[in-house]
Amino acid sequence: MRWAATGALVLVVGLVGAGFALAVAGRQTVTLGPFTVQLSAAFGRGVTDIQLPPVGRITADTHRAPLHLTATLEDVGVPALTDTIRQEGLDAIAPQVQRDARQRVAPFALRVFFIGVGGGLALALIVFRLRWRFVLASTLVAAVAVGGSELAAASTYRPGAFASPTFSGSLSIAHELIGPAREATNRIDDFRDQLTRIVAGAASVYASIQASPVGTPGEITVLHISDIHLSPLGMEFAQELAKSFDVDMVIDTGDITSFGTPAEDAILSFIPGFDRPYVFVRGNHDSVALQEEMAKIPNVTVLDGTDATVHGLTIYGLGDPVFTPNKLAAGDDAQIAAAVHSVGPRILRDLSALPGPPAVVAVHDDRMADAVAGRVPLVISGHFHVPSARVADGTLYLRIGSTGGAGANVYTEQGGVPLSAEILYFVPGDPARLVAYDLIQQSPVTGSLTVQRHLVAQQFGRLIPSPPAPSPTLSPTPSAAPSG
Repeated sequence: MRWAATGALVLVVGLVGAGFALAVAGRQTVTLGPFTVQLSAAFGRGVTDIQLPPVGRITADTHRAPLHLTATLEDVGVPALTDTIRQEGLDAIAPQVQRDARQRVAPFALRVFFIGVGGGLALALIVFRLRWRFVLASTLVAAVAVGGSELAAASTYRPGAFASPTFSGSLSIAHELIGPAREATNRIDDFRDQLTRIVAGAASVYASIQASPVGTPGEITVLHISDIHLSPLGMEFAQELAKSFDVDMVIDTGDITSFGTPAEDAILSFIPGFDRPYVFVRGNHDSVALQEEMAKIPNVTVLDGTDATVHGLTIYGLGDPVFTPNKLAAGDDAQIAAAVHSVGPRILRDLSALPGPPAVVAVHDDRMADAVAGRVPLVISGHFHVPSARVADGTLYLRIGSTGGAGANVYTEQGGVPLSAEILYFVPGDPARLVAYDLIQQSPVTGSLTVQRHLVAQQFGRLIPSPPAPSPTLSPTPSAAPSG
C-alpha cells in the first residue's frame, strides 16, 4: 500500500508540475508572414483554437492527444501585408504563412517539452526534496506525458477538421454565411442575383404606388450613401439603387475603406460603374492618398473644403479631420470629438466666402457641421451606422446608416447589419430645396427590403434656417479652438 501511494504521488507530482508549467509558460510569440501570432500548448482536449480578438474564436477537433493547442492573432504588420499584396497578390499570403508555420513548429514543440519537463522537476524538488529517486521518477513522468502528447498530436493531426469547425464569440452565426465552401459561394451569388431583382422590383412597385414627391420639372434626385467599408455587396446595392431610381448623382459621405491601406483602393473600381456624377467626402477611415486616387476617376468630384454645383445642386464638403483606421490607437472619444468639432469655424469661413448658402453640406461626421446650424438648409452625413434625422435652428441634419452593412460586420451582428441608403428629392431653386427623402434598407440575411418615404414639410414643418442669436455673455474676443 505504501509503495502504491508513493507511486501515485510520484505520478501526480510529475503531471501537475508539467501541467502547471505549460499553463504558465507554454507559449511563444512567432511571426507567420505579416502576422504576429502567440502559440500556446496545455494539457486538455485534443482541439486547436484559432483566436481572432475581438472577433471571436474558431475551434476544430484536429488530433487525438490530451493537448490543447491555441494560436492567437496579436498583431498584423500592415506595411508588410500591403507590400506582399501589391507585389505578389493576395494568393501569396497563405503559402507564406504555411511556410513560416512549418519552420516554427519544431522549435515551439521542443520549447514546450523542456518547459513541461522543467515544471515536473521543479515540483518534484519541492515535494521530495533530496529523495532523488522520486525526483527523477516524477521528472520522467513529466517527460513522457508532454513528449508522448506531442508525438500523438503530430501523428493524428488532421488539418481538414477545420472544414467543419465550431464558432464562438461574434463568429457564432458565421456558419450562416460560411458553411461548406460550395454553399458559401452559392449564398453570396444568390444574394447578388436576388439583389437586382429585389431592388428593381421594389423600386418599380414603389414608384407605381407613390409618384415622385416633387412633381416639378427639373427635379433633382440624389442617392446618398456612406460607410461602404470595403463591401462589394454594398457597392452593388448602391449601383442597383442608382439605376432603379434613376438618380441624377451620388453623394458618398465617406468611409469607403476600413484600414486606410493602399490595397483597399481596389474598391474604387466600382465607381465608374455608377455611370453618373459621384461626389465624395473623406471619412475617418479613408486616407488622403485614397482621396487623391478617387479624384483621378473621371465621374468623381472630391470635396475637401470646396464646393461644386452638379445638376443645379450646390454642395459644400469637407473631409474628416481625423484619420482613425486603428481604433485602439485613435485616442479617447473626447479627443476625437474635440478634433471633429474644431473644424466648425473653418466651415463657417468657407461658407461665408460663397455667394450664397449651398443646398447641401456633406460631411462624414455631422458634429463637424454643428456650427452651421441655422445657416444652411441641409447637412448630410454617416459615420454612426444608424439613420437619424434632427433639426437645429431650421437646419435639417440627416444621418444615413451603413451602405456596406458596416463591412465585415454585415453578418456578425444579430440579424445582420442592414445595407442602408437614402434617395433625396430636391426642387430647383437658389438654393435647391429638399422636399422628401426615401430611407431604403435591405437585410443581408433575409434579403427583405424596406422603403420609407419622409415628406420634409409634413415631418418637420416649414424649415427656415435662422442663425441663433449670439449670447450676451460671450466676450467679443474669439475663444481658443478645442485641442486634439
